[in-house]
Formats: sequence, C-alpha cells, structure tokens
Amino acid sequence: MNRGSRTSLALCIALTSAAQAQSLPPDPQIVRTLRHNDELLLEAVHRGDRETWRRLTTSDFMYVEEGHVSRRAEFLSELAEDGYKALIIVAYEAQQIGDTVQVFHRDDVPQRAGKQSTKDSHLLMTETWQRVDGEWRLRLVHTDRIRRNPPAIALNPQDIDPWVGTYRNGDATYRIERHGLKISGQRSGKQPEILEAEARDVLFQPDNLYVRKVVQRDAGGKVTGFVDRDENSDRLWTRVDR
Repeated sequence: MNRGSRTSLALCIALTSAAQAQSLPPDPQIVRTLRHNDELLLEAVHRGDRETWRRLTTSDFMYVEEGHVSRRAEFLSELAEDGYKALIIVAYEAQQIGDTVQVFHRDDVPQRAGKQSTKDSHLLMTETWQRVDGEWRLRLVHTDRIRRNPPAIALNPQDIDPWVGTYRNGDATYRIERHGLKISGQRSGKQPEILEAEARDVLFQPDNLYVRKVVQRDAGGKVTGFVDRDENSDRLWTRVDR
C-alpha cells in the first residue's frame, strides 16, 4: 500500500469511527445542496471544467480509484472534455458529524453515444464533505465499480468432464465434480460451491467476482491444473489424478 493509500485509508477510518459515535441525518437542505454539488461535479468531469472542481474542493482534496490516489493538482490537470454524458445518480445517502458529511451515492453509467452494448455498469462513490468558512467543500472521493456476475455460458458434459478431478496446492486439495450439466467445486475442509463457466476454460463462483479459475492444459489438450486468479495474484492447483 502506497503512502497516499495509507493516508486516505486512515482518514476514512477516522471519519467512520466518528460517524459511528455521533452521526446524525443531516438537514434536508444540506443534502439537497450536496447532491446539487455532486451533479455539477459529475458533469464537470466530462466537460473538462476545472474551475467547478477547484471551487467545490478543499486544498488537500484526494480522489481514490482502483488503488490509485490523485491529489488535487494532479486530478485537476487531468480533467479534459471527452464528450461523454455525466453519470446518473440513482441513490444518495448522507450522514453528518458536526461540520463533516459522509456521502454515499450509486451512479449509473449512461450508454456511450454511437456504441451498442449490453454492459450494465454502476459505480459507488464514497465522499467526505466538510463545511469550510461556511461553504461545503469536497475533501475525499473513493470510487468503486459495482461488480456483477458475468453471463455464464452453457456447456455439455464433454466440455465439463475433462475438468472433473482432484487438484492440490500445498497441503490443500480441491475437487471439481459434474452433476448433470452443473459444476461444483470443494476445497478440503470447506463446503461445496457452485461453479459456472464464463468461457470454455474459465470458471467463476457467482457473487465472488474477484476470482476466476483458469483451467491449464498440456500440449495434448489434457487438463493439468487450474489457476485461482484474483486481481493481484495467481495460485496454481495441480491435478493429482488422471
């Protein structure tokens, strides 16, 4: 974790602890003001409107996305007109702690002009607003993409049967089974889990979208193992039965 990430995490923890102790629903007028400000900021992102972001943020503003922390100067320098429509706020929640308001809003990504897609994309924004000299200023934004299950493909028994077997990683084993056209996996000492296929040799567990099981084959096409691949690392399971 880099220094910026540690700083923003510490700030979030401190604010969350304070909120648990004394948070209150803010005045409805404050919520309306902050939501209006957020709508201005979401529009300004795509217009390259640096002045709006400069006016509505604190001097130590930070923007956190996918583990990357942008300080105010860096964030402003990267704003540019891109022609896209602004995100659409579909849910908005706020809690107030003194002169600080913690905001959560879920946003839909509108369809891009001229592009056809079945993508169902949503973002969750966690924000810290503070009243500075009587005006509300945005101090921290953390953006997280809301992950959805990918579409599963239908497989026949001939597709699934080559995977069926026992795999080992260190002292742990993992067993893949077929039940009709359904697939299950079970790690030693754990409960069985449902598996679905995203592609011919890519399996996933519904609602555990950080991990994919990528089937490994030798030059002859025989299954030799699979890799548990999350966003940061691979864990190899080697087949121990043939």
